[in-house]
Amino acid sequence: MHMKDKINTYVNDIKKLFNKDITEQVKKYRIPLIGGVVVILLACISIFVTYAFYQVEAVTPIVGGSTGDIADIELRVMVEDRIDGVENIDNENYGSAIEGEYVLYPYIPQAGYEYNEAKSYCTNGSVINYDPNAFEADITAYGHDVCYMYFDSTANLDITLRVHAENVDVATGEGTGDYTILQTTTMPSIGYELNQEKTFCTSNATVSYLAADNMFSVEATGKAECDVYMDALNVDIALKIFLQSKSGSPTYYEADTIPSNYYYDLNSEKSSCTGTSTLSLDNQRVVVAATSRTSCVAYLDVASGPIVQSMSLMAENNMATLSLEDSNVGTNGAMYYYSADGGDTYVSSADSTYTFNDTTATTFKAYSVDSAGKESGILTTTTEDTYVYNGVFPYSSNVQGITIEQSGYYLLEVWGAQGGSYNNEYAQGGMGGYSKGYIYLNAGDTLFVHTGGAGSYGTSLNSLTGGGANGGGNAGYRGGAGGGATDIRIGADTLLNRVIVAGGGGGAAVIDSTYKANGGAGGGTFGIDGEIYNANHLAYIGSGGMQIAGGNGGIGISTEYNGNVGVFGVGGNSANRNNVNSNGAGGGGWYGGGGAGNGDSANYAAGGGGGSGFIYTASSQLPADYAVSSDYYLTNASTHAGNTAFIAPNGDTETGHSENGYAKITYVGQNLE
Repeated sequence: MHMKDKINTYVNDIKKLFNKDITEQVKKYRIPLIGGVVVILLACISIFVTYAFYQVEAVTPIVGGSTGDIADIELRVMVEDRIDGVENIDNENYGSAIEGEYVLYPYIPQAGYEYNEAKSYCTNGSVINYDPNAFEADITAYGHDVCYMYFDSTANLDITLRVHAENVDVATGEGTGDYTILQTTTMPSIGYELNQEKTFCTSNATVSYLAADNMFSVEATGKAECDVYMDALNVDIALKIFLQSKSGSPTYYEADTIPSNYYYDLNSEKSSCTGTSTLSLDNQRVVVAATSRTSCVAYLDVASGPIVQSMSLMAENNMATLSLEDSNVGTNGAMYYYSADGGDTYVSSADSTYTFNDTTATTFKAYSVDSAGKESGILTTTTEDTYVYNGVFPYSSNVQGITIEQSGYYLLEVWGAQGGSYNNEYAQGGMGGYSKGYIYLNAGDTLFVHTGGAGSYGTSLNSLTGGGANGGGNAGYRGGAGGGATDIRIGADTLLNRVIVAGGGGGAAVIDSTYKANGGAGGGTFGIDGEIYNANHLAYIGSGGMQIAGGNGGIGISTEYNGNVGVFGVGGNSANRNNVNSNGAGGGGWYGGGGAGNGDSANYAAGGGGGSGFIYTASSQLPADYAVSSDYYLTNASTHAGNTAFIAPNGDTETGHSENGYAKITYVGQNLE
């Protein structure tokens, strides 16, 4: 979503404000609390704005949760005042309402009060919509405004909690040493910690702060008042990370984590921080050097560097041996660094194996550095989880084999290849599909990974060519060839040993800018049928592959010009007529998609069908001579067609997989949770 859209959304639909009241144990009447525990939510009701940075030339500091560039709302919750127990500790009426007098309150009350709609208002015409059942307020705003919500007391208060927040110098982000009782807009985005020395309660009550949940807990045996003091942390860092979608691409996507199957460099020209803070990349982690509060945006480009694919730990006889393996998609390590104290200190070695003697350590870390001085990400193992494996398999026309070193559960992920087309501006080959699933593998098992190749387009009038590696069908002149499937095989390198398949897309047909048809997407239980330019000739399209059969070939002007039927593992070729334009071929898959037939004029442009996906489970429909034992059933498995959205290899979300296929194998652990 672009910034303009975000601003419009922000202005017209303010985020809901929901917080618990400090009196949730007090109902309509006064109820003494005997040994009770009241849990209170600290509400920071500042407005927070999430930016989508695509190119940063200047960054606006975020202070107090809003920026000067965006109209904002200040909400003030006013509750009927009650008699102060500190000054009236012996007064039985303390905690009772002072009729008609209201004070600022830090959150929307959930109990002990009722909303006074008649008294509530906004100064600049905004509208308050309050839901008393959910204790939520929606505010429709048209610009900067201050809104007041009034609540009348309905109970005598047994426990009073006052939160004193340290004031913050907006120029430095540091605490000033002065405190203000928390109100709705005085808590900025800077973090706070409890000052236990200043905090106190009457009547021997106690209060604690749960930082992880941002909640207070008050224990009291009767009426009590607590004053809590919160100190501002001196540094507050806001960081957004944007990853390049692929090498050389101008497109970036926002990410919470940096994928381990790519190596990234920091793009210093695009990246920036407010103030004097600086950004750097350390072991594939973004590091912000800040002396005061700052807002940073880091852009990371796909680059060439070391990637450690696996790390195993062998601990016996009071010795611990770490073994590393570099990924074939990264540069080789020239030096390796090992830690037996959780990363506090490292020892270096030119060997990818290192042994620690006489150690009782439980957490080990390691990384590699290549000859250019680039550092890989850090891998971690423990004495309980002794193995890390992140196998990545980009496109190769050859099989990529591996032998499993550690028994346990693995996540298998495969992406099929895109079908070909004569000109992507006119029509597209079908996108590849995606399949995933968890499998238990034994040490010594052999796996064979086949990644699909993208289909090309026919350039010769009188021949069929261009099918993508691993099953893509061939096409003739101006016809898109089928994309290859991506699959993983166990035990032997045959089609009957496949346990997971992502189907390839069918080829498109492009005669010119008018006469054109897209190929069908691959993947899913059924591949998608190809498209047709002229709806009166649907019979010409190639249909998608299925679980028990290939997709049907398209019917041509005569039987000799019919497209080929898809078969087990291979997409059907499109029909070929000498000196005549061709149509799209079928994609590879569990069963291949059908190739399109050929007509007698340009308006018969038809796409090939996508190949089907496959996951090996107890409910799979299998050929009679299928070769893999039921011990290798996949769990939590699914297959997705290339016309749906799913995770991309780089961690982004994509609708169908474009270009060549891809595969990942990731060690999960001894237990599947």
